[in-house]
Amino acid sequence: MEDKEYDKKKTVRLLSSYVDLQDHAIEKKSRVMIEHFVSQTQKEIQGEARAMVVTRSRLHAVRFKRKFDDVMREMKLPYSALVAFSGTVTDAETGEDYLMENMNNLGGKFEIPEAFKLPQYRILIVANMFQTGFDEPLLHTMFVDKKLGGANTVQTLSRLNRTKNGKDSTMILDFVNDPEMIQKDFQEYYGGIYMDEDDQTDPNSLYDVLHHIEDAQLIH
Repeated sequence: MEDKEYDKKKTVRLLSSYVDLQDHAIEKKSRVMIEHFVSQTQKEIQGEARAMVVTRSRLHAVRFKRKFDDVMREMKLPYSALVAFSGTVTDAETGEDYLMENMNNLGGKFEIPEAFKLPQYRILIVANMFQTGFDEPLLHTMFVDKKLGGANTVQTLSRLNRTKNGKDSTMILDFVNDPEMIQKDFQEYYGGIYMDEDDQTDPNSLYDVLHHIEDAQLIH
């Protein structure tokens, strides 16, 4: 029997995707995200903060949405999650086809950006949607379960930078990306001025950054 060689990166990616689609992995991550939202995020921005879950595929988004619904009902939370993906997703596990419109059950009354502002929806699960151009000042926390890179890193994480009165912090919980690579992606687009972790407790570091900006004559 002939031994076949397979591309290592592709094989690892497929195996990783298969493992992450298992119910145990989906449930464990879902509980971590929901429990963090309940204990931390929901109190931010005067109790109006929202969160986004960035998944690696449409099927992941479908399974996270189903699991979030189960866990949030179990916890008797007064709000639920929305999901955003394109087209129809067939899940071999259930043998069913899923549409974003049916899973959200908004009845055509609201588009997702409008529904996300309503108090009954606090978390948005996405698969390649709303990672660019989505302007929601209430978005405080991002749960990332997808490998990012280059411009996609900056565009995705920058969804959190919209300002609002009472919004004095943001938070990212990343399950898969290397922090050094994230910083590298941002440095490529924003230049060489940044603060190391060791500098974040030193107020003088802020003045160093200010002097860099003033020396560049960017503002007057």
